[in-house]
Amino acid sequence: MDLEESTLLAPTTAAVNHHLDQALSSPLFRKAERQSRFLRFVVNVALQSPQATIREFDIAVAVYDRRPDYDPRTDPIVRVEAARLRARLREYYAVTPPERVRIDLPKGGYLPQFVSVEEASAQIGSDLSILVAPFRSLSPDPRDQTFCDGLTEEVVDKLAQDRRLRVITQSAVAWIEHSGRKPRFLLEASVRKAGAEVRLALHLLEVSGDGSMRLSKIYQSTIDDVFAIQERLAEEIRGDITAALDIHETDSESIH
Repeated sequence: MDLEESTLLAPTTAAVNHHLDQALSSPLFRKAERQSRFLRFVVNVALQSPQATIREFDIAVAVYDRRPDYDPRTDPIVRVEAARLRARLREYYAVTPPERVRIDLPKGGYLPQFVSVEEASAQIGSDLSILVAPFRSLSPDPRDQTFCDGLTEEVVDKLAQDRRLRVITQSAVAWIEHSGRKPRFLLEASVRKAGAEVRLALHLLEVSGDGSMRLSKIYQSTIDDVFAIQERLAEEIRGDITAALDIHETDSESIH
């Protein structure tokens, strides 16, 4: 059975609950109480009613003890915590590839997806592990680092959609070093900004081999819509990295 066939088989409730318990007992989730409560809540709802719609309001009241008059337009806690939870799930799977089940929380909603994964296919991309270092701002204006942080998150999200890549963020480094599983590649970038003009220098190094440079490129753009520019740059970077690593789009098994 190949990966495409295995993802079509819905995992059992028992398998999902077992996987959830394993994930929440890991060091990465034990110190993240709010994301753990968030994940358990949405998983329980999805298991009880797979066609359910989970609203921002439902999570705010059930998980974060918000009052019945909670207004998501003035209190973005659910959206903020959802982004953190997605990042934490990526970090967890970067270090602990799933054996049978993977829990995904697609952007744009709060209903998780449960993907069956063959044990052999869980190791796909294990040799394509990338540590994404926080992008650095070379500008003296501290506000420009916020742009870099957002761009880093966008790049991580784009790369993590390809299950052949094992994407590791800086917050997972200590855990990875403890486990002895070090990444093969390092992605680092610096950003210079002058007015609305942005210049990004990016390098992809093979750190576990001979230290060779697999990709070095300069990206330039003009900022009009910050989020749109971050997404466009991240998509261009993702394409260049997959090309540099000789990953063919036709073989991609991405999350949509």
